[in-house]
Amino acid sequence: MAVAAEFPFSDLLQHPTQVASAVEQRGRVLLRRRNAPDLVLSRASDLSELAGFTRLLARMLDRVPPSQKATVVSEALPWARYLTPAGRDDLVNNLPAVVRDCEELGTFAPLEIYIAEWRNTAAVLADPELAKSLAKPVPHPLGAPVTAP
Repeated sequence: MAVAAEFPFSDLLQHPTQVASAVEQRGRVLLRRRNAPDLVLSRASDLSELAGFTRLLARMLDRVPPSQKATVVSEALPWARYLTPAGRDDLVNNLPAVVRDCEELGTFAPLEIYIAEWRNTAAVLADPELAKSLAKPVPHPLGAPVTAP
């Protein structure tokens, strides 16, 4: 896949033809924004192809023998080795359903969130002192229950 061309977001507003031409040539454009996450502009056909790939991935994950799923996922997501065995099992066993949900909903947001949450968990577990600190009970503030606002 070609590397995305990059433009400041303002170029989309000031020079839309130039940005659209870059999308046609490169397949996608990265729009840099100052105070917000960057955006990607791509062809609609690319999204359709990605949806097809998602269906394929979901079906393939369903057909991987359970005894091999952890290995397959750990090869693709090396940070998964820091998860507990139960955590790794949860990641592996629920991943196909999350991928199917993305296909059904027409968005990859559930997968992004799912992977980010497990990656963050792995990052905490990779640091034994941080994991130990976060596993301690949290003292109740001032010894009184917190009331709803």
